[in-house]
Amino acid sequence: DVQKRVDDDDGDKSDVYHDVTYSIVGNSLGGLYARYAVSLLPYQLQLQQPNPSSSSPSPSSMLNLHPNVFCTTATPHLGVSRHTYLPIPRIAETIIGAGMGTTGRDLFRLNSEKDVASAAAGGLVNAAFGGVRRLSALRPGSCRNLADDDEDANGEGLKDIDDEEMECIIRNMCLRDKYLMPLRNFRQRIAYANAYGTDFQVPTETAAFLNLKSGVGHFVISSRHIPGVGEEKGSAEGSTENKGGDDETSEERPFIVAVVRTEQTSQPQSPTKRNSNGDTPSDELIQMSQSLDALGWTKVFIDVRDRIPVRGLAKPAWLRPQIGSLDDLIRERAELQFQSLQSSVTNDDSTTTNAGDASKSSLTIETSECILTSQELAQSTHAGDSINFPLGHTVMVANSKNEGYSKLNSQGRPVMDKLAEDMIDSVLGFE
Repeated sequence: DVQKRVDDDDGDKSDVYHDVTYSIVGNSLGGLYARYAVSLLPYQLQLQQPNPSSSSPSPSSMLNLHPNVFCTTATPHLGVSRHTYLPIPRIAETIIGAGMGTTGRDLFRLNSEKDVASAAAGGLVNAAFGGVRRLSALRPGSCRNLADDDEDANGEGLKDIDDEEMECIIRNMCLRDKYLMPLRNFRQRIAYANAYGTDFQVPTETAAFLNLKSGVGHFVISSRHIPGVGEEKGSAEGSTENKGGDDETSEERPFIVAVVRTEQTSQPQSPTKRNSNGDTPSDELIQMSQSLDALGWTKVFIDVRDRIPVRGLAKPAWLRPQIGSLDDLIRERAELQFQSLQSSVTNDDSTTTNAGDASKSSLTIETSECILTSQELAQSTHAGDSINFPLGHTVMVANSKNEGYSKLNSQGRPVMDKLAEDMIDSVLGFE
């Protein structure tokens, strides 16, 4: 189809250059496949025009490809190891991952023979899967890729990184420039994540690549509980722009808890926090989280609790998380900023009444400029104040693969309508 349109436009011209933009949306594992695929896409394509009546070389058209929007919905960017709906020990992850085959080993980041060997020592792997073993073709200390081979541009095998082989594709795509640079070239990167424990397959931490030990700052640019936010032009890469004002955000889009953004930096923004004994914790997951954050992402946290067809139950007080929800955290942070600014205005002797009124009117805008760390987001979105069936993975994207699914997930259509509107605005607004 592209070739036909180019032929129609070019006529008899030769070596004509065309600029083409492309955007990608990937759901669940599709987001991981898309991240891998963009590392293989060229920046320019040559289209040879047919010229059957002549023996001379046919004129060609060159397509310059410009990456625009890259969006994922409920994608396990960090894999699922340490990110299961209910915490399970590593040995259980090993058994489950081995039983799921190649994809399972990737998602659970089974990166060494020791993982399988330790489970086999207890007889669990043999009992559950008849002695499932790692593929003999793999070297010790490696993890099978989603692709059969992951070679660099020169055709050579992967090199050691920090004295550790990095053949696990989940780690590679978070830490290696081969995968990060093509993703960085997109004008916008957006990640949708279910909040409050509603996604069984892909919990919030991996969908939004958060980490309890990371101090990376996230700027709150839209929230359903802060008035006046989301009005800055071009703010959430299409997904945060509030064309209808505050009423649209709080009333027409109640499923959007908050939209936050990380700044694009050349290196991870925040040093890893340390344990009390001074040792650097969990290392790999923190590096993966911060490496992705450094690309600059817009993260959209979705609340589908009232859209799941099975009504949830309120948690008793002793089961509720000690830290408040993301809604509470943003509201409290905004109130503190408002009080601080209001106090500053009140104590300023040189401020006239009119000037004070003008300053007060600007406080609402200022409160939208709060910053939350990755740690705070992970804690506040982990669980809500109710127990819900975790069906959010299919509800958020209104999965309609059959009639039953269509009815079950129909309440998620407004979420996808919003995503579609934002994508269209971003695509049409590309300059």
